[in-house]
Amino acid sequence: MKKTGIINDEEKIKYLEENYGKNILPLSAVENDCYPGKIPSEVLIFYKKGTSLAKLEELFFKTVEQYNLFSTRLIMIDHNKFALQYCTDGIEVNILPPVNISFEDIHIDDVKKMMVHVKTLPGEPLLAVTGMPIKDGILGAISCSHAIGDGIALMLFLYAWNCSIEGNPVALPSAQRLFKGNPIRSEQIDKVFTPPLSELSEEIQERFKIGDNIETYTAREYFSDEYLSEMKYMLKSYNAEHAISNNQIMAAFLLKKYHHQMLPNTDRIVFRNPINLRNIHPDIDSMYIGNAYFNSIAEFTKDEINKMSVIQIASRLNESIIEMRNANFMKKIVYLSEYGIELNAEMFNHYPPFDTDRDIVSSNLTHLNDLESLFMGSNVGSILYIDASVQTGFTMLKEKSGRIFAQITSRYPLK
Repeated sequence: MKKTGIINDEEKIKYLEENYGKNILPLSAVENDCYPGKIPSEVLIFYKKGTSLAKLEELFFKTVEQYNLFSTRLIMIDHNKFALQYCTDGIEVNILPPVNISFEDIHIDDVKKMMVHVKTLPGEPLLAVTGMPIKDGILGAISCSHAIGDGIALMLFLYAWNCSIEGNPVALPSAQRLFKGNPIRSEQIDKVFTPPLSELSEEIQERFKIGDNIETYTAREYFSDEYLSEMKYMLKSYNAEHAISNNQIMAAFLLKKYHHQMLPNTDRIVFRNPINLRNIHPDIDSMYIGNAYFNSIAEFTKDEINKMSVIQIASRLNESIIEMRNANFMKKIVYLSEYGIELNAEMFNHYPPFDTDRDIVSSNLTHLNDLESLFMGSNVGSILYIDASVQTGFTMLKEKSGRIFAQITSRYPLK
């Protein structure tokens, strides 16, 4: 390990070397480039059962410890090289005073202003939970860095947490957990490993400034069941080989309608759709905790999008996803090491990391709005809001009424 001016304590260097890959796991080269300074994922939940806030907090920490679920601190182990550290105080919990208001009168933007937001920087907590009692239940807000887990990992955590609350058996953690070491206290890692923002690269500093100050514009488009069914029928006639999902139909519609407004300064658009490796890669456990996804990529010129129909765009998106959802192909780009999923770095010569100037990111989060998918049931509560945390993208969601809609996020005004 190269000893820089940031890391100069021999005793702590020795500690890091001895524990490297045990309770300290380095980020991949791609994660080092993408995650520090990135905007977190955030979820707002309404819990309407009569469990006390203190009990919910206790079971939250119990679930985190049982699953060793979230590494909770980003530390610098070399110049611009980071590792994730599990620390018992790295999770921030903020309990707000009770508010005399009912669930139906809640304004999402007000809750977002009160919740704790994580920063994804060295020395900062990478997971924060905010709780607030209201008249008919409890509001919970989770802010989680992408550096420590993808959306499926967050869903698995919500499921395990609810099992603890309900007193139901909790599924044993996967043997492929990202972090297998025992939690350690943060005082064992000196602040010498948590440099200030000014000591990070200019790229990370700029990303943090952009993430903190960027103004985004949003719009919503609603899709009826009749429209989606009609499009699926037409697509089946156009391309009978593969089934088309609601997400692909909606994304194609939005791409055609909004591409000029979302990315006005580029002639080439790359559409990225996350593929969950847990369901495809033969070596990866379905309960794997951590980041386990790779983006399928479909590339379009603006001229192509203008000329193509929604059906043609949806078919190209579908083909790119089908091509990626191939076990043999996945084994070429991803392999499972003793300490987690490793990506073949050579693949990024063909699949470069996310570029905000040309890329549109799509996230299908409707399954997270359906608590039945978490085996909870509608009597538990509801998910009020999910932030995909992208500067330019489509987030597919579902309202309490069951209506499916897409939220469009852009750095430029949307008409």
